[in-house]
Amino acid sequence: MEYVRYTFIALVGWGLWAIGSKILTRYFNTMSTAFWVSFWSMVFLTIFLLFRRNLMLNRYVIYSIPIGLVSLAAIVAFYKALKIGPSSVVLPLTNMYVILPVLFGFIVLKEPVTVPRILGIVFAILAAIFLTI
Repeated sequence: MEYVRYTFIALVGWGLWAIGSKILTRYFNTMSTAFWVSFWSMVFLTIFLLFRRNLMLNRYVIYSIPIGLVSLAAIVAFYKALKIGPSSVVLPLTNMYVILPVLFGFIVLKEPVTVPRILGIVFAILAAIFLTI
């Protein structure tokens, strides 16, 4: 259950990141916001990796290129939406992304489809709808 601790850290971190990002969009254009947040993430990640010394380099690095491009498109679109829209609507809608990997898990990875998981998806959709009204 150690993963729950890391999940909670991610939840708090992404919550603070979302709040800070909304504030930054008041002072930067979309591309500047995306650049500076990503830049500082890379600076801190580089420092972290220098101390940990566990950066992997193998033949699968090439597969990170298309994922990086998709991530870039999503980041830029997110900051644009956050700049022009209310965070109370943009954040719940963009956080619906979790449905895609859950469905991937069900369909491709053959993870068990259970009633609580289906209810979780339904409630997530309902939550996003109610938060955007």
